[in-house]
Amino acid sequence: MRDANVADADALSALVTPLARHLLDADSGANAHAFLASLTPASFAERLGNKEFAHYVVDDAGALAGMIAMRGDSHIHHLFVSRSCRRRGISRLLWEHALRVHGRREYTVNSSEIAVPVYERFGFISKAAPQTVKGVRFVLMERPRLVQRVVQKQYLNDVLPLAGKS
Repeated sequence: MRDANVADADALSALVTPLARHLLDADSGANAHAFLASLTPASFAERLGNKEFAHYVVDDAGALAGMIAMRGDSHIHHLFVSRSCRRRGISRLLWEHALRVHGRREYTVNSSEIAVPVYERFGFISKAAPQTVKGVRFVLMERPRLVQRVVQKQYLNDVLPLAGKS
């Protein structure tokens, strides 16, 4: 696990571009020019240099196994794992790293329909039916802010006997 840098732009584009087809709408995917343009090495290099985005990658034998890109600390912009590295916990590793870095807060993602179960395992819930915008089909999902449970003092007083009482 490491922070991505501008030198990773070509590898990120090569990882994401073939997998992004799951986001294209079968009927209007030809209209997804802006989305497809955002997957070029130049577009990745631009985002890697933009402080609004944070990119983390997992390397496997010299190649990128997966990546997560966060926008503004609370939106998953991209989460992709190479086909050859799936079912090894890489998406969870990336997600948990992002949580450690960005903290306990509400998160959002525009998920492909096939990735919905992955995000559900991370605690996300669908906020709307699948929709298509500019040729890209996605499900808007949200993960509520997690707060640590607080044991209330009154509860402890009710369940624990006071010293000297039986």
